Amino acid sequence: MHTHMDSFAEIPDAEIVAFCRRNETLLNEAADTYGIEHRFTNYRDMLNMDRLDAVAIITPTGSHKQIALDAIAAGKHVLCEKPLALMASDAKEMLDAAEAAGVVHATNFNWRGRTPVGQMKQHMDSGYIGQLFHANIWWGQTHASEDRPYVAPWRFKAEDGGGPVYELIHVFDMARLIGGEIKRVCALLTTAVPYRTFACSEEVEVDVPDSGGYLLEWIDGGYAVVHTSFVSKGEDPDGRTNPRIEISGSQGRLENFGKTGIKGVHGISGVLQDVDPGPEYPQPYRQFIDAILTGTPVRTSFYDGMKAAEIVDAIVLSSKEARWVDLN
Repeated sequence: MHTHMDSFAEIPDAEIVAFCRRNETLLNEAADTYGIEHRFTNYRDMLNMDRLDAVAIITPTGSHKQIALDAIAAGKHVLCEKPLALMASDAKEMLDAAEAAGVVHATNFNWRGRTPVGQMKQHMDSGYIGQLFHANIWWGQTHASEDRPYVAPWRFKAEDGGGPVYELIHVFDMARLIGGEIKRVCALLTTAVPYRTFACSEEVEVDVPDSGGYLLEWIDGGYAVVHTSFVSKGEDPDGRTNPRIEISGSQGRLENFGKTGIKGVHGISGVLQDVDPGPEYPQPYRQFIDAILTGTPVRTSFYDGMKAAEIVDAIVLSSKEARWVDLN
């Protein structure tokens, strides 16, 4: 919620007019913090409110589809948190409904801009690495109770799309951004910690993977090695656990360091040097508002949410059947 509020606050043309949360106490706490007058515990009541043009859905993944379909039916533009849905077929239903209604739709793949990957793509488009050969994408963090005692248990339950293969779906969107559509995938998913204790509940049986390794082949050539984990300790100097992205090609190499920096080498091989990041990659919040006001296309629409969901579907099947899985 805080990320959404801070991001929309930076856009003069956007005004948050209402909050909705089922827990009235938590609803009032959040609304008081941000000075929001209109408060709802039922989102359907909120959708009937005057002066409401658009909604941002930041609920657990399992609830995204119905809320989005109801908002679209009410004629509202929709920005939805990732993952867009638990299955690609659900994401397609959301996409089809939004397109039929003519509303603006966006999937919140904000890590294109929160890390340098969007800017690295801009360098790729200018020819910095030449022909793409391969990429490495790693994102690990810990959700151990002693490290993050207030993590919500839904992150480890299948009905809400828990586990890093869903929660860190950003990495598959990054892979599509870097190299285009995916031809096939091979995956290994594991659960290292089968039972977890949370501050707000008794011990929970984990029914999703807590780490995974993936090999993705691009249709246009090259491949990506991807790794996500909820059982990887340690933090970066900024106190976060930022993705690590490395991209290699015929003429050079790019990699991020930390949340904002880019290093690279172009031409003759040598020591990686600082690379000017270049223009910022526009965040989905800004894209969403611009699309509503001016018709500017959204770069991470429901279509991109659906394509990432297709990769996740294939990954789950690949791990279950221990084989490569082709994508359409």
